[in-house]
Amino acid sequence: MRFPVVVALIGWNALLPASDSPTFHTSLILVKTDVEVYDRQTRSPILGLNASDFTVRDEDQPRDIVYFGGDSGPVDLLLLLDVSGSVREILPQIAHRATNALSTLGERDRAAVMAFSRTTAITQSLTPDFRAVADGIRSTLSVRIGLDTDINQALWSAANYLHDAGGTSRRAVLVITDNMQETRIPDSVVDEQLAEAGAVLDGLLVRGPVPLPHVGHPGILGFARSTGGEVIEGNQPSSRLADMICRIKFRYSIHFRPVDTQSAQPRRIHVGLSAEAQHRYPHVLVRARRIYFPRGTYRPKPNAPASQRVASKLALR
Repeated sequence: MRFPVVVALIGWNALLPASDSPTFHTSLILVKTDVEVYDRQTRSPILGLNASDFTVRDEDQPRDIVYFGGDSGPVDLLLLLDVSGSVREILPQIAHRATNALSTLGERDRAAVMAFSRTTAITQSLTPDFRAVADGIRSTLSVRIGLDTDINQALWSAANYLHDAGGTSRRAVLVITDNMQETRIPDSVVDEQLAEAGAVLDGLLVRGPVPLPHVGHPGILGFARSTGGEVIEGNQPSSRLADMICRIKFRYSIHFRPVDTQSAQPRRIHVGLSAEAQHRYPHVLVRARRIYFPRGTYRPKPNAPASQRVASKLALR
């Protein structure tokens, strides 16, 4: 049986007064992390592990696992698609392969599509109908939401969307982008929003035919590391779509009690395998959330001005 992360609401106050968006401060009762375990050589997920095969450390302090999900469980997957620049050109290929790639998911899983550039637009809400998801990807080609790219605001919006969807399913964001952006949203806010939504970020990073150096800002690379996700780079992301969705689906779920602290600073966590499990799987690689916020802050997305709300309704032509 799977249950959600439980938080105790200890108060709220309004921040960002210009948008009248309430900010909710919470104190965690349990910390939840999805854990990906696979073999470095075969690139296959390692299944069949038990709670005793894992270790958890919170700022170097060992913590007991109070709940362990050994099956894949239902997942809500948000496909976050960059519709600016050269990325737009490969979206038809992504849509063509989407139905087959999503076949890894089960009947209790759902997927949605969100387009982004300067702002965001949902082209398909969460649904178990994966043909509709493929249509949602095609619809992103008709979206007009600006020419510049702001990945940070897109990730913030994605976390907000999954948080508002509710339910007990695991949450994952798969972003396809070239990782180039201009933003005014601090990375720390995005990290906190993803943590509070309980979402793992994975990415397909599009590289052109001429290799370019990494930009100074890590973009999705840093956020993927923080949440326990991974980023695959290449100039043909559509060919890796099925592989990435398979990795997203087959993850373990671990819950542990955080240390008692009044600090709001993020804490480092490390999830690994026991010595015995590492002996059984010498080529293992483990990915899991690296930070959590003991006094988390959830900031709903500020209300858009009337002109922006109208524009978003007209985004699809």
